[in-house]
Amino acid sequence: MSVAEAAHRTVRPRRTAALWIGFLLVIAAGIGLAWIGAGSLRPTITESGLQFRTIKAGSGEPIGRADAAMLDYILTSDDGTVLDSSENHGGAQPFTMDQVFPGFAEAMSRMQEGGEYRFSMPQKLAFGASPPPPNFPKGSALNFEVRVRKVVRGGAAMMQQMQAQQQQQQQAPQP
Repeated sequence: MSVAEAAHRTVRPRRTAALWIGFLLVIAAGIGLAWIGAGSLRPTITESGLQFRTIKAGSGEPIGRADAAMLDYILTSDDGTVLDSSENHGGAQPFTMDQVFPGFAEAMSRMQEGGEYRFSMPQKLAFGASPPPPNFPKGSALNFEVRVRKVVRGGAAMMQQMQAQQQQQQQAPQP
């Protein structure tokens, strides 16, 4: 068949419809796969307003109220200004849920040893009705990047005991 003959041949409507349906199915499958793949990029938003995202899943049970955890963290404002980090304090720092902002404690309850996380919280989850510290931009959320180095089960009680001993030593009269 020559090109001229092919150009004048009648088109079969069923073939055209099948071709379009196949084309649409390929597009739909691509969109579906992209949506599934982007799932790790979408944060989970809790009722309190915490936006939590797992970057790298950890292992074991999530951090509990009775546990202590060694964390590396970076705190930034909405414009990306670094406001605090564990590096400013000599590296990974020990934390318990009783020592942190309510929003941070909520995030800790979702973390596991070895995991890496990003979360953002409105100022009300950190400061409540109190004003933010002077160096903190008004209206900015608290944005954290956290890596959980180690979780010590039952470690909160040990940390409280150590802190009480340190306070007693500081209050004792010096010879």
